Amino acid sequence: MIATYSTPLVSSPERISNDVTTTTCYYIRKLLAKYSTELQSFVVKGAGLIADAKSDINHVLESLYLEEPDLSVMARELEVLVQLHRSLSGQTNASVSIPGQLTEVERRIFWILGLKREIVK
Repeated sequence: MIATYSTPLVSSPERISNDVTTTTCYYIRKLLAKYSTELQSFVVKGAGLIADAKSDINHVLESLYLEEPDLSVMARELEVLVQLHRSLSGQTNASVSIPGQLTEVERRIFWILGLKREIVK
């Protein structure tokens, strides 16, 4: 006997997770802790959560990016940037370009989180 259903088996489509992975969140929190004294939020007070070493990165992103497409893009970009940062950090080449590339990747990670780095001299 063939059964037919008037409604789909799954009543609502499962939401694709836009969450940043636990490993990536951990890595980002380590970066936030490393530069905690140099990071400043550029987000208007009360407009979103301020990221720090103890923050839930996914909650910070959700507070900063209210539209689903934006949230998804930023979460994916953080994943890629952290992978790139890990790769560059693991290279032992003392090339001048690697520290510059690391700094740029860090800048982009912090920017997505509403932070900018103010180098203290």
